[in-house]
Amino acid sequence: MDVSIIIVNYNTCDLLKQCIQSIITNTREVVYEIIVIDNDSHDESCQMLKNDFPTVKLIRSNINLGFGKANNLGIKQASGKYLFFLNSDTILCNNAIKNFFEFSISYTDKLGATGTILKDNNGNNIHSYGKFITIKSELKNILTKYSKIFGVKNNTDYLYPPAIKESKEVDYITGADLFIPYKVYQELEGFDPMFFMYCEEVDWQYRMAINGYKRLIINEPEIIHLEGGSDPSQSSAWSFNRMKNIFTSKLYYIKKHNKYSAYICFRFFYLGLWIPLILLRKDLFSNKLKLIQLLFTKNI
Repeated sequence: MDVSIIIVNYNTCDLLKQCIQSIITNTREVVYEIIVIDNDSHDESCQMLKNDFPTVKLIRSNINLGFGKANNLGIKQASGKYLFFLNSDTILCNNAIKNFFEFSISYTDKLGATGTILKDNNGNNIHSYGKFITIKSELKNILTKYSKIFGVKNNTDYLYPPAIKESKEVDYITGADLFIPYKVYQELEGFDPMFFMYCEEVDWQYRMAINGYKRLIINEPEIIHLEGGSDPSQSSAWSFNRMKNIFTSKLYYIKKHNKYSAYICFRFFYLGLWIPLILLRKDLFSNKLKLIQLLFTKNI
């Protein structure tokens, strides 16, 4: 088996169907399998898979495991030399899997992961990679939110990356399309199960970097990402559940990859900077208090 395509699904029946159909339509000259881990969906996702795609390996969880744990469950059932983690809200527009596979088998250095420049439904380049999370970068990100309040424009180029002609080395690739040699999983294990959602792909690729594995964006694959479609909390850009998951994941990431004393100092400033922003957000006052309480008391 060349490639195991692993997709985590949670109540995205129509998107999942579209995603799998795009894989089948466009993938040629590579031997692959599709593994779907369903995180206790309450829509017709599982029935749809049985009816329309009976060859897809379906793993059903009776609870929502989150992104990382569910992917780890898929890895255990994978038989491919390469693992391709794909969001259910993506659409393959060309023979992307063969592109990833051929690049990976021909690459002579230590390859940890590859991805591509993702596009939205209108063909615009969208967030596809980024810099590793640091204490400095997180505090800077919060301060940019204050500058927006006062009408100061910020650099958002990272959200709209330019096209590339050759492979580009990056810190991390977004988890929407992550192509990884199975041997990397064997050496470094998979996603840290402590992350429920957000930052888990950053953490794994940070571990790759520490161990000398490259992470590269390549230009041949063409993939549309309907951003947020696989995240039900995106119904509001500032939804309570989304913010709770982001806070929890980022605090855990900072604690994991920094000295404890630095983490404690960071958490103090993080709380102080976020409280005014939380109070200004459009939400129920009870939800605002819950977020502030989480930042105060969450035992990470």
